[in-house]
Amino acid sequence: MDPRRPDRPTGEADAGARRGSAVDLFLGFEGRLDRERWLGAVALLLGLLLAAHLLTWQLAEAGRIGASGREAARVAVQAFLLVPWTALDWKRFHDLGQPGALALICPGLFAVSRLWDGIGPMDDEMVRTALSVAQGVVALWLALTLAYRAGTPAPNPYGVPPGPPQPGPRP
Repeated sequence: MDPRRPDRPTGEADAGARRGSAVDLFLGFEGRLDRERWLGAVALLLGLLLAAHLLTWQLAEAGRIGASGREAARVAVQAFLLVPWTALDWKRFHDLGQPGALALICPGLFAVSRLWDGIGPMDDEMVRTALSVAQGVVALWLALTLAYRAGTPAPNPYGVPPGPPQPGPRP
């Protein structure tokens, strides 16, 4: 039994009961996430990101916001999606038997790039290009690794393999 919730068992049954929670999916950093759920959740986040870019582009074209407002809105959406996206990647790495901290590489490069834009020399185009290339290469590696590698079929240090969605109401 879970000492915090005596009405709820711990272990595999508990993991199965929580598996369908959207909060756990997008904000939880424990457990594992299979390819199918990862792809679906990432598609949703990509859709939100694309919608934000299209909306800010249309608002800028209509003269309702300026270029700086458009960029500020886009950065705000990216910042808002940072934790959910990192949580998804974190759990997907767990499914592969790897430490979730590997999910911090891409956001780390993004942060260094943004920081360099703010404090780096304005004429240092070589560093900006290197950071952009590194971001692209790492993002491609991350996407291919998480989308195409099968998770470990047996329990690993991060939990049991994700099972099929549980139909019906959740306790």
